[in-house]
Amino acid sequence: MRCLCCISILFLLAVGCVSIKPLHVTRDTLHLTRRGLPVTKYHPPATIHLFKASLHLKKHHITGLLVIKRMETPPFSGNTPPPTPPQTGRGDCPAVYRIVFMNEVGMTFFDMEMKTDSFTVISCFESLNKQALVKILETDFRMLVGMDSLNTGKVFRQKGTNRMVVSGTAGKYKIWQTFSSSGDTLYTTAAKSTIADPVIIDYNNYAKGVPLKITISNPFIGMKLSLRKLASD
Repeated sequence: MRCLCCISILFLLAVGCVSIKPLHVTRDTLHLTRRGLPVTKYHPPATIHLFKASLHLKKHHITGLLVIKRMETPPFSGNTPPPTPPQTGRGDCPAVYRIVFMNEVGMTFFDMEMKTDSFTVISCFESLNKQALVKILETDFRMLVGMDSLNTGKVFRQKGTNRMVVSGTAGKYKIWQTFSSSGDTLYTTAAKSTIADPVIIDYNNYAKGVPLKITISNPFIGMKLSLRKLASD
């Protein structure tokens, strides 16, 4: 029995060591750093974004609508503490987002609030309201809205595609981002803070500078969230 437990632990550790590094990359000696060049990518909403969404987790599959809404930061008054100031590597403002996933008739699967320094569950289906899963969802949505964004880093080239790949850290996250060969369009963001929360986000079907399809994959638990953009600000 003890041997079986050891094998199980080793298996979980092996599965957990999911690499987020893109394949076949070598250091680009011509572009040692990438500093704030204009990039076509997904930008978080000024007010609200609406997506058709489908969530796959092992044998479970749910579909509905995902809403990402930027909330107004309340002004400082009385004994209320001021909003959290922006942090290095965490975007350009202390934004607050509500993220709601619901079915077409309005039943809520989860409703969460994300700030620069917190991630709060407002409501959630009991089967989804697990601490480990919530931490993974936090990583997913922080990477999606760029609250922990990668502004500079080491530059690589991907063999075969010649795509530009940038690696660095932001906050507690190790991040790899894959761009077009010229570096002006973001195709993939991969990140993790622990062995349990790696995420890979693919941006597809760009139209007028906006990705109409986004796929968020969590290889450690086999979860995939597919988003198709319906409406925006």
